Amino acid sequence: MNRKKVIIGLSGGIDSAASAYRLQGEGYEVIGVTFNFLNAETTINAAKLVAEKLKIEHHVLAAQNEFQKKVINPFVAGYRLGKTPNPCLLCNQNMKFKLLRDFATANGDAMIATGHYAEVRQHEGAYQLWASPNANKDQSYFLYHLDQDILGRLLFPLNAVTSKDAVRKEILRLLPELAQGAESQGICFIPKKDHGLFLKEAVFGNNPTTPGNFVDKTGRILGKHLGIHHFTPGQTRGLGITGEKRLAVVEVIPATNTVVLDEEQSLYQSRILVDALVIQSSGGLPETGFTFKTCRWGHEYDGQIERLSGTQAIVHSQVPVRAPAPGQALVFYQGRRVLGGGIIKRF
Repeated sequence: MNRKKVIIGLSGGIDSAASAYRLQGEGYEVIGVTFNFLNAETTINAAKLVAEKLKIEHHVLAAQNEFQKKVINPFVAGYRLGKTPNPCLLCNQNMKFKLLRDFATANGDAMIATGHYAEVRQHEGAYQLWASPNANKDQSYFLYHLDQDILGRLLFPLNAVTSKDAVRKEILRLLPELAQGAESQGICFIPKKDHGLFLKEAVFGNNPTTPGNFVDKTGRILGKHLGIHHFTPGQTRGLGITGEKRLAVVEVIPATNTVVLDEEQSLYQSRILVDALVIQSSGGLPETGFTFKTCRWGHEYDGQIERLSGTQAIVHSQVPVRAPAPGQALVFYQGRRVLGGGIIKRF
């Protein structure tokens, strides 16, 4: 492997620009790659500007059809089944890192790098993924699935950065217009970050949505809603149902256009079913002595694991977890080390 040539995913944002700048300062031959997932001219032009400033080779690779097939379509399909899929996880797992690896392999078997906040360590001949020491920016939750081939050639130049301000200061002299930019948030393919409108158009097209029923756990009708695309498990706002007790969405049933409500306390679960397990450790996942998260910013819970057949397991939490949503990831940790993860399913 060519350890002095590195292919970096260049998004045109602050983090990937600072990462490329750091790698160049460390003596790497840096080649920028921007994946054109969405015909996003602004993103591509920003990446080109970074490459020009750094005087590095830059490639724009078309991947719109693959992005539609492997990220957007599964995202929409998940909602049609009442799940809450994570598109950033789908993109990392099915697109970004595999495309970077393939491009690197075809270009002198180079290393790869991204602007993610995480860490790779080598221990006893194996590569381990660790959470960033910068807990406020850590993105290891979205990377638990990375295999040894990718981890073995992967660099995270921003791992030790303590704050976003430090990154801005670092890149300010080189690209002042980029350093002052706002941090990107939300899902990249949803216009104006209008989640409900995107799902409405993706699922129903131009057809009007059909009103459906709010029901309780027994099936008793509590009221009407204007479309299931407005609701996700755990939601308590925007229900329009008044009463003595605070209600929350516990299930969305697309087949009957129904939203099931219950007391918020019913969202808390001590047993979580997980499928599509990916275990990083060659020794497997310990039955105890680990923590887990069900969302990036979520609390870490102590738990035990009960392995089932195939790639499924039941995670038993010592403290009930609020609204572990089907389609979201559950990721295991031992300290900062990532042990693996899987996708939450409904019992």
